[in-house]
Amino acid sequence: MAEPEKIIKDGQEYVPAGTATSTETSDVAPVELKVCRCNGKEVTTVAGYDSVPSYTGELPSPLQIMWYVPKTKELLKASFSDTEIRVWIKQAAEYYGIPHILLAVILQQENGPKGSKFLQAMQFGERSLTTLLAIVDNVAFDAVPDKLAGGSSGFANMSRATLQKSVQYTENYYCKKPLPEDVQYRIFGWNQDTRIPGDDWKADLYYCSGHLRELIDRVTGTRCHSGTLTADQLKKVIASYNGSGPLAEKYSSDAMTLLEAAKAGTAWLYFYEK
Repeated sequence: MAEPEKIIKDGQEYVPAGTATSTETSDVAPVELKVCRCNGKEVTTVAGYDSVPSYTGELPSPLQIMWYVPKTKELLKASFSDTEIRVWIKQAAEYYGIPHILLAVILQQENGPKGSKFLQAMQFGERSLTTLLAIVDNVAFDAVPDKLAGGSSGFANMSRATLQKSVQYTENYYCKKPLPEDVQYRIFGWNQDTRIPGDDWKADLYYCSGHLRELIDRVTGTRCHSGTLTADQLKKVIASYNGSGPLAEKYSSDAMTLLEAAKAGTAWLYFYEK
């Protein structure tokens, strides 16, 4: 490229306007560096419950109807066995490194097996309505009051706010997706990570597990907890899932009683299959 004509005036060099050259630049996107506090491989366990047997019978609760978006290979599948659902439960617990038996007892607490079919149908209808309102609210840009759309629903009976906060915790501290890819993407590549409780019951299991991971960290005071929970810590995690106060204490006491009865062989954990 020819040098532009130079003009010397008062001892200074000038070039005609529009003929100067500049250093060549390149369009390079900035590199984003994300530092994770946890490695996502943490595993929390509980001791003393190895003798609890698997349950392989029919699930007495909830109602044998669920909201679920199939994978492509499941398109023609009309139903899932109870064992398949219990496998989902185990896989969700493993993904977050939480005790399998903890997730199982929480699900049993939230889906009382002693309720009549009428009560189960009422519960299914109530939770489904809450989920529907949450979906409408999501599409209609917050048009539905939070009191209606933000209530607890789904397989794990979680509120929308609790679910979404736990997802943020997972992303911020564990740097992992709330759902593994084979659970997140369904038929025709549909993204099922809607972050709405009850929208898909398999996704619910992962959202619930993520929340339990968050509660484990909170109760132990150890972010990225990896190790064995004491019985007292386990009870506090269960209580925290329900909330706080006397009702949460009763909730956790009932769960611990159920665990001890299952260990003694006098009760079943219906959602627990090794």
